[in-house]
Amino acid sequence: MNTAVSGENNAPLYAGCRRLALDAPFRWLRKGWQDFRRAPLHSLAYGVIFTAIGWLLIYLSRVDMIYFLLGLFAAVLVVGPALAFGLYDASRQIELNRSPSFRHERRKALHEMGHELMLALWLSLTFMVLLLLIATVMDVVVAPPPYPVRAAVPMTDTAFLVVAAVFGVLLFCISAFALPMIVDQDATAVTAIATSLNAVWRNKGVIALWALLVLVLAAAGFATALAGFMVIAPVLGYATWHAYREAIVAGDRGQRY
Repeated sequence: MNTAVSGENNAPLYAGCRRLALDAPFRWLRKGWQDFRRAPLHSLAYGVIFTAIGWLLIYLSRVDMIYFLLGLFAAVLVVGPALAFGLYDASRQIELNRSPSFRHERRKALHEMGHELMLALWLSLTFMVLLLLIATVMDVVVAPPPYPVRAAVPMTDTAFLVVAAVFGVLLFCISAFALPMIVDQDATAVTAIATSLNAVWRNKGVIALWALLVLVLAAAGFATALAGFMVIAPVLGYATWHAYREAIVAGDRGQRY
């Protein structure tokens, strides 16, 4: 267990974390599946929503790229976290031997709306930087005539993939434990992000395996024309909650709500 860094007024910058065993991600998935089985209809409702959003994004990508990007932006930064909040709270209710309810999950999401929006702001800033770098890599015109500004870096598929991969890893590291911590401890976005990054850094091998499993399951979801996400999405949501509970040293603030 690490000691959290303190700032002004002895306020911790991030919560402590535990060292994780390499087989931990498989345990998280097993517990996520157990939660799914304990509340199958409740879980499937979330899965249907995730799948419907995926189908909508595919439709938008065929209509116009700008609509696709706007839809992707909303899905990643607003809709996704909001739905994840519900899954984390559902898993938390199951953990407390309660039946998950949409009413409780909606109330919890509204209670944490300020922290959620601040986290979305941080992610949106990262997303905007990603788009700017992609625009640079792709050597596109980013200003209208007569003042075109072209990137100095030529477009290459490799450069595009490198930029996307770097920011994808960063977003994964930020979101690995941040949202569950906000749900559980009413933590601020800054504290949750710092905690997540610290826990990921101290358990790099385990989190790398976890990311690989997420990618494999995501590939399975896409291979089924997104229908598989009806089960995969809630299971991953529940598993993420159990990953947080195992990795992060929780205080007593999470017991008040």
